[in-house]
Amino acid sequence: MSTYEGTGDAEFESYPAHHDAGFEGDEEPAHLVVPPAAELKGMVRHWRKGRATRNLWEAFSDAYIAVIAALMIGGALVNVVIRAQRAVSGCTTESCLSARTVLPWATLALSIALALAVARLFGPVLASAAEGFWLLDTPVKRSRLLGPRLAAALVVALVLGGLIGAAIAALTGGEAVVIVAWSAATALAATASVAGAAAQQGAERRRMTQFVTYLFAVLGVAALVVVIGIAAGWFSLGITADVDAEIGYAVIAVALVLLLVNGVLAVLRLGRIRRTRLTSGGALVKGISGAFFALDFGLARDIVVERRAVAVGSVKPKRGHGLGRQALVWREWQRLQRFPQPLFMLAVTLIVPYACDALGLATLTPVIAGLALFGAAVPLLGGLRVLTRTGGLQRCLPFSLSQLKISAITVPAILVAVWAALTMPAYLGFGDGATKHPIDVAIVMSLATAAAGLLGAIRWIQAKGPDFSAPMISTPSGAFPPGLMTNVFRGFDVCLIATAPMLLGFSPLWSLAICAIAALILLNSMDAESIRAKQAEQQRELERAKKQREAAAAVDKQRKR
Repeated sequence: MSTYEGTGDAEFESYPAHHDAGFEGDEEPAHLVVPPAAELKGMVRHWRKGRATRNLWEAFSDAYIAVIAALMIGGALVNVVIRAQRAVSGCTTESCLSARTVLPWATLALSIALALAVARLFGPVLASAAEGFWLLDTPVKRSRLLGPRLAAALVVALVLGGLIGAAIAALTGGEAVVIVAWSAATALAATASVAGAAAQQGAERRRMTQFVTYLFAVLGVAALVVVIGIAAGWFSLGITADVDAEIGYAVIAVALVLLLVNGVLAVLRLGRIRRTRLTSGGALVKGISGAFFALDFGLARDIVVERRAVAVGSVKPKRGHGLGRQALVWREWQRLQRFPQPLFMLAVTLIVPYACDALGLATLTPVIAGLALFGAAVPLLGGLRVLTRTGGLQRCLPFSLSQLKISAITVPAILVAVWAALTMPAYLGFGDGATKHPIDVAIVMSLATAAAGLLGAIRWIQAKGPDFSAPMISTPSGAFPPGLMTNVFRGFDVCLIATAPMLLGFSPLWSLAICAIAALILLNSMDAESIRAKQAEQQRELERAKKQREAAAAVDKQRKR
């Protein structure tokens, strides 16, 4: 019996009929014709459509509330961009204009770094487990099966890169020609990056993609530092709008050349990608899509963290130090030493308040800086995530839940306090478009912003997933468990509410008071799950006492007889 051991690239004009087919007898055909890839995919599409219970229009009609909500949110975002553009355009000094010129450069570099990071995480070319089992083992040219997947990844990178580039270029208040140029440059650069990651995936190389990712991340941060330096008057660029547009055209030309080269290499190497590498990315997408379907973003992050742990494999164990809660605090420090990448994100957010002042967005500085710190503080709270999600581990430790929470956030709180001290000069007034504040007000504003970001991250980390065992809520889109829709806003709500007084011009002491109340609620020993457990325990105690009374009454009744 012949077997097939190729990689998927070999073309088979004919195929032995008795290959794993179970034919018996002398009348079996000599050869079977191998169907092309397009015919196989057409059969899969036909099978899926034949078993669909509703069409796309029916699905949209059932979810019309979600569609209307998406349109409303999109309109609100467009309104925010327009208002921010008007606010930025109010600062017409040379430093503001030069700083806004450099911002699309930072966006370009950071978009490339983000595209490479996401592409390296998922593939970018991937396949589901079913496709890996049924299609990739067939004697069909694998590149023809995976070609549409590569095209889809490139289209997604093109669209998202264009949207990000257009939004940031519009926020700078530039001319329409500059906005179009940098939007196209960012879109093509992100697409070329994904094509390059696909080419490296076909060659089974990862170090080059990882190096380029960190390189462009550093370049993006350096561009933001240049924005701050221009606002501080350290140097000046003096680039006009015409020169800025010409730089965008040059980036477009380079990105097009890189896209063509990387695209050709990626197509030529599609057949070399191993099935294990393809299906691992498909499994990751499936897990994350399931978490997003349940609106459990914490679970999606847990899946990504677990993927990285599997890739690392094993690490050298280290001995802990201290006794009691000191040991927990020391473990958090050791975890940060073993995985210091979150410190880079925290260092990047130091630039945000200064960049907001440099761009004339001083009014929005507390909100933007708090949200940036919120995103950077989430990776620092891995220990809190484990302790609040694992009830068995909580019961194994001789501490209350509030003590465990405080021990888990001690190291992140120290880092956030350092962040507040380093960002305090931004609230004193930095740049021509900044708002000047006294030093005491600036200190309180930096502390309130830092506390808002940290408390938002704490709420996001320890938020429970939706309880599908609880009674469902009937909606036009179907039944939803209680708390499903509020998962989207957890963490953001604390951050936005805490920074709202500073945004509206009130005293930052109100923000500190809101943060204190939020800390008392988030760091206590009681949550909804523990309250329900105690209520259930009390109910069992009442039932046990009732049974004992009934048994005692029955015994007394027997004695009287």
